[in-house]
Amino acid sequence: MHQIQHYLEDTYCFSALSDVIASGADEWGQWIVLRENIFHPQGGGQPADRGWVNGIPVSVRKLGSGQVALYPAAPFSAPAQEKVTSALSADDRIRHAALHTAGHLLNWEMRRYGWMAVRGHHFPGESRVEFSASGSQAVQPEQLPTEEIEEVIRTRLRNGGRVDTWYEGTTRMSQIEGAEPMPCAGTHTDNLNKISTFSIKAIKFKKGTLRISYDAGHIALENEPV
Repeated sequence: MHQIQHYLEDTYCFSALSDVIASGADEWGQWIVLRENIFHPQGGGQPADRGWVNGIPVSVRKLGSGQVALYPAAPFSAPAQEKVTSALSADDRIRHAALHTAGHLLNWEMRRYGWMAVRGHHFPGESRVEFSASGSQAVQPEQLPTEEIEEVIRTRLRNGGRVDTWYEGTTRMSQIEGAEPMPCAGTHTDNLNKISTFSIKAIKFKKGTLRISYDAGHIALENEPV
């Protein structure tokens, strides 16, 4: 049966009522699939969401079918003909979204210096983007103006700007206002002004790859479950 992926449509959807449309077991344990899925599975450089179904903690994985499955930490039996309640950690979700969106913004800013992103890793405490030079005119790593790059990005965040997602065929696209669209299946803030902090932690260059480690935070959400 078709699974609705709410996490791709609304970053700020933190809970849902849903039917269980499939269940089974594999090497990771018992799993269930909900029709109304709010959970982001690990992938694309972003960690999986953390959450609960009917109050039971679950881990999140994507099945070979493409459906997102939830693995309850305790034996789970869905009540017959009743919907179950799913909820995720809002704190984790918005932190991941802020890091992911900030990584896209860093990629866009670094193009001014002749560097193109080739890989992103948006886990809390270890977020980084890796770049390769787009040509011989790329600014040498030791000459990159770290403080200026930080300030330009912080100014963009203060000024705000829409972050949109949509589909072109089966490919999900993401675009920060004023930047070009790119394929992405991660979660994002809906506006840059929801990212409260940004800092560059380190810049390293090895074997032709420039790695910029960074951190970012999301504004606090009021009256939301965590």
